[in-house]
Amino acid sequence: MGRRRLRVALEAVRIRQMRLGVICGLVVFVLLASASFSAPGVTTNARAAQVDFHMGFLEAVDYLNPFRGLNDPSYELYGFIYDYLFSLDQDGHPIPNIATDASCDLTCRNWTYAIRQGVKWSDGTDLTADDVAFTVNYNIQNFLHLWAFEPYVNRIVGCAPNQATGCGAVITAPSQVTVYFDRPFAPGKIMFIPIIQKAQWQGISAQAAQGSFLNLNPIGTGPFYADATIGSRWQNSQPLLLHKNPNYHLGAPKIDNLYMEQFSDEATLVGALKAGAIDLAKLTPNGYRALANTPNIERQTSLLSTQYWNEIGFTQLSSNSVNKKLNPARWDQNVRRALAMATNKDFIVSNKYLGFGTRGDTLVSPITPFWWYDPTSESGVNLTFNLTKANQLLDSAGYSSWTGGTPGSGIRMAARDLTFTNTNGQLVTVPVGTQLVFTMAVRQEFQQEQDTAAYLQQEWSSVGVQLNIKVELESALSNDVYGGAVETYIWYWSADPDPNYILSIESGFTLDGWNDNYWNNATYNTLYVDQLAAATNVTQRQQIVYAAEKVNYESAVYIIYIYQNGTWAYRTDRFTGWGDWTAHPYRQMDAFWGANPLFLELTPSGGPVNNCPTTPVIQPAGPVSTFTNTTVTFTGTASDPDQNQNLTWTWSWGDMGSTVHQTTTAVTQDTASHQWILPGTYNVSLAVFDGQCTKTSSNVRITASTPPPDVGWINGTVTDAVTAQPLSGATVLVEPGGYAQGTNATGAYSISVPVGTYVVGAGSALYVPKVQSNVNVSRGNTTIVDFALTPNFGWIAGTVTSMAGGGAISGAAILIYGNGQEFALSTNAQGKYNKSVAPGTYSVRASADGYIAVNKTGQTTTAAATRVVDFQLSPVPAGGTGISTLVYVGIGLAAIVAIAVAVFFLRMRRRRADEQGKIDIPPRP
Repeated sequence: MGRRRLRVALEAVRIRQMRLGVICGLVVFVLLASASFSAPGVTTNARAAQVDFHMGFLEAVDYLNPFRGLNDPSYELYGFIYDYLFSLDQDGHPIPNIATDASCDLTCRNWTYAIRQGVKWSDGTDLTADDVAFTVNYNIQNFLHLWAFEPYVNRIVGCAPNQATGCGAVITAPSQVTVYFDRPFAPGKIMFIPIIQKAQWQGISAQAAQGSFLNLNPIGTGPFYADATIGSRWQNSQPLLLHKNPNYHLGAPKIDNLYMEQFSDEATLVGALKAGAIDLAKLTPNGYRALANTPNIERQTSLLSTQYWNEIGFTQLSSNSVNKKLNPARWDQNVRRALAMATNKDFIVSNKYLGFGTRGDTLVSPITPFWWYDPTSESGVNLTFNLTKANQLLDSAGYSSWTGGTPGSGIRMAARDLTFTNTNGQLVTVPVGTQLVFTMAVRQEFQQEQDTAAYLQQEWSSVGVQLNIKVELESALSNDVYGGAVETYIWYWSADPDPNYILSIESGFTLDGWNDNYWNNATYNTLYVDQLAAATNVTQRQQIVYAAEKVNYESAVYIIYIYQNGTWAYRTDRFTGWGDWTAHPYRQMDAFWGANPLFLELTPSGGPVNNCPTTPVIQPAGPVSTFTNTTVTFTGTASDPDQNQNLTWTWSWGDMGSTVHQTTTAVTQDTASHQWILPGTYNVSLAVFDGQCTKTSSNVRITASTPPPDVGWINGTVTDAVTAQPLSGATVLVEPGGYAQGTNATGAYSISVPVGTYVVGAGSALYVPKVQSNVNVSRGNTTIVDFALTPNFGWIAGTVTSMAGGGAISGAAILIYGNGQEFALSTNAQGKYNKSVAPGTYSVRASADGYIAVNKTGQTTTAAATRVVDFQLSPVPAGGTGISTLVYVGIGLAAIVAIAVAVFFLRMRRRRADEQGKIDIPPRP
């Protein structure tokens, strides 16, 4: 949730002084330590009974108050301490958290949330629906003062005096809260507002919450709770200490004590990770490279799940004071488009960011490919690097005069008065003789942005544009950008995976301090509102989002030049369960939307390991059409390699109803059925809980409608063509109409459809699908359609043994993943395993208590053949996990000598401006 805000000067000075003091203190401490240790060595301590986890940053947690924080570590802290209505699983799908279910009315204008029972605040009191309603109403009370989460809540209907219904958030039933929006609101589950305790916050004004309240004793319901000393630790720039919530409703973490530590420089951070003083580090590309081929350390880099991108922005602010001092050519779309074509983004990515990123283009990052609009998909849209076309565009736009007197000599100028309607709908004039000279503000804290500006200064001169660079602290840049002191700037945004947040910051509805370039395009504003309203048709919403991104891209008010990669490293000899952050980007340490699966599943190496269930898969996968009061059967598949555990299967039907089954881990499928009473669109999901962690499926969209007068049925069974055994969990699909049903334990299905002629298909994961055409259904009659499916699978099998002695390892956990599938099982008494899989390429991972896990990739299977994948696991070496404080500092000094890495105080939060300008905000349509 990337936010900008205009930092108050005194506050910025205070933070800089605090950081300077910390840095100076560390330098003195390092020098003293180095005097005591001419050849620093690591002193190990015995492993404590409790499990400590240390994570390192170059940034500080700037505030304990979730309404004031700016940086990534701050939002990670909030995700540890607080809960949200929904969280995200490792693939970015919303999963129940404080809300166990959510449903909207027929138009999705009003959303109702079922509030989880039995949740405790960290002070021991009960969370109630009253806390949830209070949180929502607290956030909408005054956007002038309390704007931290405005993009999520600014469409909620405000309450008039003495109004108690139809507005804000209202408790509409025991443990149920309804939120009233002024129009259909598609992202009803993507409301990342920390749920706060009414008892703590009800006496704190909106102005204090956003401006002065420090929240030195945070009270939350999250997977960790704050140590009693966290306030003093934060005020004294000490590592922040959190403790696990042993009764956390989504499964208690296996980490007892979590430390969040800021480092003054990357050399010390890298040295601490090498020495084992910390377990996880967020790095710059230079630090990432410095850790290549380091024993017991693994690195990962991939697109940031926070949608992070950098842009070149052009202010469209129009006011008498600003217009007198800024170049009016900033309003000319032709000029901006030409500069976009004069920007070699690939060169910037590879040379200024060392290849750690992807070429940027539109508002939504390709980390969420469903919402990302690719401008290369339409001819004539893409503003790719082409200096010839850039020069031609500027010539044709009327900037054909040059200060040197001849084309290509000096700086371009307007050859005549150029009058046009800008993309904000305003009639403007660029007077004859106006030179294309712009001032660009860049952040002093980010060398890569300064290097990019220097490159642009040189490259843009080749199309006759003079760029003057102004390097300044981010607080000053924020003042200049929101105050209209520069024509252009380099800055950034980040956001959650739903397009609402990132699209909102360029809409005219956020001109009250979020929209930094003051772009107010009528077409875009309409599209922004329309995509919110497309709540019941995700494909329609996707197309509207694409259209909005396209309008913004073509205007070139933002030239987005890079989607940045995250760069991380961690100790593989300390903890297991890190996972693949490219395949599952919401496991990244930066994924801060509450209950991050990474921190719930990390397990100390060598200790008892709990393997989480695989992510459940529902069949039919949807979308499914059905009729009201008609039973639809679903089958969910998930597996857990841990023996002798119990699984809880919770089906959420999207209408506030749920079905709960319990089995042992020997059971890998669960079947459930449901009827919807009212017409509407519903989301079905399945959560599987093993007693310690929960995995939740993707949603299956159900459209229930009133049955027509003339209906019939298609019934039948699905069997294995070789064995004739019934196939449970197979999907039968009837088209047209999208009517679907899963088979039950006997392989049977029954689908109600209107009278007509259909094509019926049946499929199952390990079988060749079959289709039958010209299936006629008459009124009140049943047509029988049976299927016998041909098997189409091979096997992955092998033996797991110990490197120490070669003995078989019984009960080792095997995870097989690939082709969009996951399978988990365990080895038998002889250390053997065998799993049927569809033909394809997989990765296979073996792990066991007391051993270092091994992963083997590229394992290809074919039908009716066995792929043998054997493992020899190495025992976890004995030894401690801690080092002394003095040696810790000595290691930092040694690392400084070993590598020279720039200090980056990254700030990845943007907030709206504190200072309110007199801006005309368009009325809500």
